[in-house]
Amino acid sequence: MGILERVFYQEYVMVQLGVDVPFQGSDYQEIHRDFRPLFSDRIVTPLYALAVNFPLVEVTPDNGPFQMAKGTHLIPQEEGLQKIAAGEIPMESFYMQPGDVIVRSPLALHRGSPNLTNQPRPMVVMGYAMHWLHTPKVDLTLPRDYYDSLPAELRQMLRCEVVEQLSKEKVETYINFKY
Repeated sequence: MGILERVFYQEYVMVQLGVDVPFQGSDYQEIHRDFRPLFSDRIVTPLYALAVNFPLVEVTPDNGPFQMAKGTHLIPQEEGLQKIAAGEIPMESFYMQPGDVIVRSPLALHRGSPNLTNQPRPMVVMGYAMHWLHTPKVDLTLPRDYYDSLPAELRQMLRCEVVEQLSKEKVETYINFKY
């Protein structure tokens, strides 16, 4: 929280809380960004969102490390994809221990990699955005009893839907955001 408060000079909200869990037999994710630039791909976007990743187990070369192309948050997506394909910008693997944290721009091109082991590799992903980003990219739904148990300052920071009970059929939903 201290890092987020130094980065964001104004109010921010949590818009995503999830866990990526590649299992044995998983494949590479498509190289992607979690958010789009605010204005145009040709204008460097000011930092308006952050993603925080932390593993629940050791992340090794065999169990599906998070991979990112450094510096691609500053260039148009197509240019970044071309530079990755040409080998000008490498996809770097991040090996981690429980307790390690990656704080990153969701505009950086990244992907998950295959898990070659017989053990799942859970990685918690939390997304934060400036308070003026009115529609979250990923829905966050919490059961009322859990939400009510949170401290008031944490409840104020969350942008989420509070429901009596979580749906067993609901899946992660991506939507376009508004300002």
